[in-house]
Amino acid sequence: MDQSLVSDGDNCAPLEPDWPILFLASDSASGHSGGPFVPIVKSRAELSRWLIDPPAGLQWLQVEELLEDQDAWIPATQSTSNVPLDVVIASPGSQFSDLYRLVDVFAVRDVRVSMPASPGFLRALKVAVALRLPVRLLPGQPSPEVLIELTEAVNFYLRDPMVETPVEFFHSVLASMCGSGDGSLWMILEEDPDLFLHRGAEGGFKIRGVSRPPSPDLLSATFVDTWFKHLLEQDAECMTCPWQQICQGYFKWPYPTYDCGGVKQLFSTIETAAHEMTRELVGPDFADPEEESRKLGSNASPSP
Repeated sequence: MDQSLVSDGDNCAPLEPDWPILFLASDSASGHSGGPFVPIVKSRAELSRWLIDPPAGLQWLQVEELLEDQDAWIPATQSTSNVPLDVVIASPGSQFSDLYRLVDVFAVRDVRVSMPASPGFLRALKVAVALRLPVRLLPGQPSPEVLIELTEAVNFYLRDPMVETPVEFFHSVLASMCGSGDGSLWMILEEDPDLFLHRGAEGGFKIRGVSRPPSPDLLSATFVDTWFKHLLEQDAECMTCPWQQICQGYFKWPYPTYDCGGVKQLFSTIETAAHEMTRELVGPDFADPEEESRKLGSNASPSP
């Protein structure tokens, strides 16, 4: 979550927490001490308790399975604490209308909506944007069907004047391509397992997309660096991908044979928008790198 939203006890203050941030089931988090953490709450009672008495180290609440429960949100509209909420919508294609329950909550505290890029997600994304709720869109390894919807989503984000709040991962990728951001998708989407530790019910740590911990060789150093190095050693298409630095093998996890052709088109669309924005800011002297490359190619001498 945007670190300007993290909670410091009873107050919401701009700060940079110590890393990593530990994600725990609500009952396990009750006795936690010794570092920043995020409780995962799934009941009215849990939500109310954390809002009333937020302890030191609490960053935000990850709220799951409560969007359909209208009465569960009443404490979030009345509590005097400023604890931010990350509301996970598991089935955005069918739960999009439930987002209206967050309007009164958003009036008194920071709220973000997180959703998987599953079929029909665009309806929920558009409702969230209309309500001015920030969105974290978790693409995973999108199917061809979802890639069509992602293409429509990125064009909506880039071109529709009603979009006034950030939609991740589009927002940070665009900023990076405009020269004002950094970090890979793993960090942008808060899925870097070295910084965002998700503890499973059995006590071990989980990584997105797999039910069991990865092989020890992937954990010998930092996970993202090791995974990306592994892909390059295997001559994956990351080798020649122009967006390898911002992706860092994100779309190759957990199945390295995933075809990134559709994903590259998404990046290309965002890059085109970044060039247009830069041209508008800099003026007519701006040189589009792609256009310059084409000119060089057309002026090249023919081979003997």
